[in-house]
Amino acid sequence: MANIFARFILFLSSYIPLWVIFSLVTWHDRRSFSITFMVIAVLSLIGTMIFLRAAQSLAGINLAVGVIRRKDSETMSYIASYIIPFAATPFDKPEQVVALIVFLVVLCTVYINSVMIHINPLLSLMGYNLYEIEDADGNPYFLMAKRSLRRGDAVRASDLANNIFLEKRL
Repeated sequence: MANIFARFILFLSSYIPLWVIFSLVTWHDRRSFSITFMVIAVLSLIGTMIFLRAAQSLAGINLAVGVIRRKDSETMSYIASYIIPFAATPFDKPEQVVALIVFLVVLCTVYINSVMIHINPLLSLMGYNLYEIEDADGNPYFLMAKRSLRRGDAVRASDLANNIFLEKRL
């Protein structure tokens, strides 16, 4: 379901807070940068919403919740380790912009190849919780759900990629 293009859009949307910060910081001196950052934020938001709607339209499979661990803290780690340091990046020199672009390309490549689609602050803002689940057979997977889950719950979910599931709305 989550092809490379979808993972790229999800990567961009995971940085929406950064795009908005950059837009605000560059509004006065570099208006074209500011507008570009805001366009990236809006397009990645729209792309993520389309992706989630498409995922909801998939047939889905039934999952039984065995061992369960909340993993929402991984999203906070993502924010702290990547977004906050970027917020202070000045755009005074071309070298700073190029260095930022190179670093974002590396992060994007790692995000896409590692299928980290479940680590996304936007999904948290949209009300999704991230769980690491093991079924009765001990098979691990990640589940994104808007409701609180408990051991023994039955869940209908769409398979997004590499044992990452999205709970389907009833």
